[in-house]
Amino acid sequence: MLTVHLHQKLAELLPPNAPFAIAYSGGGDSTALVHALRDHPQATHVFIIDHNLRSGSAEEAEAALGFAQDCGYEAKVLTWNHDSPATAVQEKARDARYAIMAKLCRSAGIEYLLTAHTQDDQAETVLMRMDRQTEWRGAAGMAQITYGAIWPAMAQLTLVRPLLDITRQELRDYNREHKLSWSEDPSNQNLGYTRIRARKFLSQNPDIRADMLEISREMRGYLEAEKTVLRDQFSHIGQIHKHGYITLTGYPLPELLKHCLRCAGGQGGPINPRRVKHLLEHMRKGSLFKSATLHGAMVARHKNGFVICRDPVAVKGRQDSAHNRDEIRKRLRFKISETPQLWDGRFLVTGPRHDYITGSVYHDSDKLTEEQRRALKHIPAQARPTLPVLISKDSVRLFGEGGSGAQTIKSLLKLRLEAALGGKLA
Repeated sequence: MLTVHLHQKLAELLPPNAPFAIAYSGGGDSTALVHALRDHPQATHVFIIDHNLRSGSAEEAEAALGFAQDCGYEAKVLTWNHDSPATAVQEKARDARYAIMAKLCRSAGIEYLLTAHTQDDQAETVLMRMDRQTEWRGAAGMAQITYGAIWPAMAQLTLVRPLLDITRQELRDYNREHKLSWSEDPSNQNLGYTRIRARKFLSQNPDIRADMLEISREMRGYLEAEKTVLRDQFSHIGQIHKHGYITLTGYPLPELLKHCLRCAGGQGGPINPRRVKHLLEHMRKGSLFKSATLHGAMVARHKNGFVICRDPVAVKGRQDSAHNRDEIRKRLRFKISETPQLWDGRFLVTGPRHDYITGSVYHDSDKLTEEQRRALKHIPAQARPTLPVLISKDSVRLFGEGGSGAQTIKSLLKLRLEAALGGKLA
């Protein structure tokens, strides 16, 4: 029974008592998910996005809203305002959908968002990635649980896919058994989309569908084994510092370096493996290596090893461009609020609305006290200018990670790196 399966699966994936929201499209898969979890004690919210890409979408979103409310959820519809994208429509819609729902989740204090990805979606994903000649990690497909799947838009949010071992047909059967109606997106018949072509191909070739799922399971096993190796290496050579930088006493494996760069730099998206290996080659040149930047992060020689931190230029701005420096300073400055806000993809800033604003050590060094300047000297020089500051009445109250009354700055580096490596780090 679907409800029993979901309750058991969520007990494995989520901490007890943690509230979660459900991403609801009104389609057959998510309709079954919303209905089957209507009495789950941790299910609180349903979020619906009207993509505003075709006529009738607003009415479908309102119908979905009514169904979610009838099931007892606190539900909300938001519309994606866009400029009618002509290319990569599904990818842009997906990214916008997740960004909007992540913001809703953060406002509601929710850290887990459930989606209705099925076993069929998994097979399609693996086929498409293999068609793009993905590396073996991509052939592992979608994970059941992913922190910050799109960064920084989904910071502080974990995506949960509890239906990856359930077929689309099983969900349709559940809907019919419970006399539930759902909407069918016309784009699901559009063979101009890669996923729809993959779906049609797999429906006509069930043996290949089974092969894709077996490849996913096998690669997922290899991926988990690799994460164990990476965690072990980091425990021997790595240290995460509370102010959002990493120090290493040895040469990391390429995949570990990739994760360290992405997390310390506050960036999302892929990194070219060849560039990571090229960086490692430079790091091995001993005293000839001073520093290098990649993916928004800097690796620099530090004591008997290396420090990995945010690329200082990304916070300072280019010296040859006053406009660039002004734009960066403007991006890093905002008034804090009770809703957590992400600073430079690396720190979460929270606090009551007063006269507090954020800035950076580099741009606001004139507001630092002598005591704060002395404390900064204990931080590697490369990382110092990249730290956030909390300012009130022209003085710095906080820099880096810390708290002052109700105002807090929290580095997300440790949480994000632990999620990437699949386990706790010292």
